[in-house]
Amino acid sequence: MTIQICSLLSWALFCSTAMLLAIFLKHRKGCGKSDGKLPPGEMGLPWIGETIEFYRSQRDNQLFEEFVQPRITKYGKIFKTRLMGSPTIIVNGAEANRFFLSNEFKLVISSWPTASVQLMGINSIMEKQGEKHRCLRGIIATSLGPAGLEILVPKICDSVQLYLDKNWNVREEISLYHSTKALTFTIVLECLLGLNFEPGTLNTFERVLEGVFAPPISFPGSKFSRAKKARREIKEMLIKVVREKRKKMESGLGGDEGMLFSQFVSGMIRGEISEEEVVDNVVLLVFAAHDTTSFAIAMTFKMLAEHPDYHSLLLQGTLFFTILSLQGKDF
Repeated sequence: MTIQICSLLSWALFCSTAMLLAIFLKHRKGCGKSDGKLPPGEMGLPWIGETIEFYRSQRDNQLFEEFVQPRITKYGKIFKTRLMGSPTIIVNGAEANRFFLSNEFKLVISSWPTASVQLMGINSIMEKQGEKHRCLRGIIATSLGPAGLEILVPKICDSVQLYLDKNWNVREEISLYHSTKALTFTIVLECLLGLNFEPGTLNTFERVLEGVFAPPISFPGSKFSRAKKARREIKEMLIKVVREKRKKMESGLGGDEGMLFSQFVSGMIRGEISEEEVVDNVVLLVFAAHDTTSFAIAMTFKMLAEHPDYHSLLLQGTLFFTILSLQGKDF
């Protein structure tokens, strides 16, 4: 079987090789300077900065190689630039990443480009801090704890097997990346959230994704404009589903208490979160789970295809652990 890997997202490629942490500094009227010591780098043109070079390398699927790596060579693993109108610090390396990740909400806070916030939703967990962030995180963790995983994992296995039998085993050639996106989208909706939508729903979500890192310019025909239109369609669709689910749950007919979507609606019934927060967090989780996972699967297949010896070792290891599992032994 010949496997083709098409249209790999350059943003995801960059995230798999280096962490981009953008700390958007507050603009001061009349200047963009800071009293603190900043790392070396170039801020580029006023407002535009180096956004053109950034998008050009992203379009060519060479974001790390053409944009990040040359600046690391010139300035080091931490450098400044200006992207999408905001002063930005880009860091690379395990120590720097560990510092920022371990000090979130202490020394630093998460911030996203304007386009991402508008399309993912201002009420999603990525925009929340403090008590509201802890509340949403607790709801999500309920479905992903040990008890939740005991229910979730068998469903994922059944869903994967069904998809492979229906879409892979009957073909001589597949487009791996697009196929894994359809698979992970199905898993997120049906297994994690417990939702069922029409097949065309994936295309609507894909239109939103195209505008997540696009310039937030809403003129007719632009990626961001098309993405906002698709986002409105998704919102209307989800609001209808949320209200139907709430009505069933309040009548004692909801079921699927372990499903994450049911947990969200339960939180809404209890008054802990709003309808808008349910919708925005469902959208965010679909994108967060399906797009990055499909990319990771595609890249894993690519690496295994390029290194047949590793593929053989992987099969041997899988067989070994399968035998141990059948024998009831711990590993």
